[in-house]
Amino acid sequence: MIRLYLFSFILFINLIFSFDYKSNYYFGYDNNVLKYSDNENILFSRYISTQQSLSKKFKILDRSTRFNFLIKKNYYLDNNDKSNYSVSLKFKQPLGDYRFVDFSYNYINDIYLRKYVDVDQGIVNYIYDGTDCYFDFSKYSIGYERPLNRKKSKMNYYYLYQTQFYNKYFTEFDLELNGYKIKYSNNNKYNKYNISLTLFDAQNITRNDETMSTDYMDRGYKEFSYFLSYEYKLKDKKIGFSINENSRQYSSNIIADQLHYKRDHIDRQIFIWYSFYHGNKNKSKFIIKYRERNTDSGYSWVEDLKTFDKLTFEYIIYLRKREF
Repeated sequence: MIRLYLFSFILFINLIFSFDYKSNYYFGYDNNVLKYSDNENILFSRYISTQQSLSKKFKILDRSTRFNFLIKKNYYLDNNDKSNYSVSLKFKQPLGDYRFVDFSYNYINDIYLRKYVDVDQGIVNYIYDGTDCYFDFSKYSIGYERPLNRKKSKMNYYYLYQTQFYNKYFTEFDLELNGYKIKYSNNNKYNKYNISLTLFDAQNITRNDETMSTDYMDRGYKEFSYFLSYEYKLKDKKIGFSINENSRQYSSNIIADQLHYKRDHIDRQIFIWYSFYHGNKNKSKFIIKYRERNTDSGYSWVEDLKTFDKLTFEYIIYLRKREF
């Protein structure tokens, strides 16, 4: 239903307004596509992603509102279970004096995790095999932006709301997340950098919903993260890096819940990139991504299962904007 509303809205915008169209293409290699631990059969995959976006400025309250719609499709050539798509929608409304409010929505369909055994399959009316684990991820954001230091730097403040919903026969991990984010950024002739802090409180909303598994499992958690990004500009080339670290502590106080009881982890991601323009003024970008998660638990099997690292190589082609 959400996808139908989005399609109708974009069609309406298309009929009334002219718009700018951009398309990007991603080519990559992931050496641990399912985020398996070292003692599992680690699987790699090549992937191709296509991304199309529509953008437009139109007047609301005598100011130019910025609108952007984006759809991205991911094709994993060696592990088709990971193939999926996402859509996003964003509005940014100026208030004057370089201040803005914005709203964004992002929906990611069928995120594949791993095979599992559903302990509730004998309880539900339909006997579900329970061999594949997918969930849908919805993200909502409301933000306020104001300038600092003569408009060269700015502060952003966000309220975040997210949901992670699994299929109707595997609901014991359904989550509802509320969060807050603060971001500082600075941009000058040669350098661009930003740092942000985010806090999330995730509630396991299907806890005690009369299925067997939710009587002894609670996936809720609290998470604090920081993100740091720096980019150096030199004519038509840019080189940069970013670090993102999430510190998560699970809320479960159920001793029988070995998977979550007294469990926490540090999840760190490091990106390095180099971008440049070529002859036809299209831009390309090379990215190296490294991710590692270190898990701490009272049970060694949980630490072994949930600790992993992975390396990704990606090449992106940004095609020039076209107006319709």
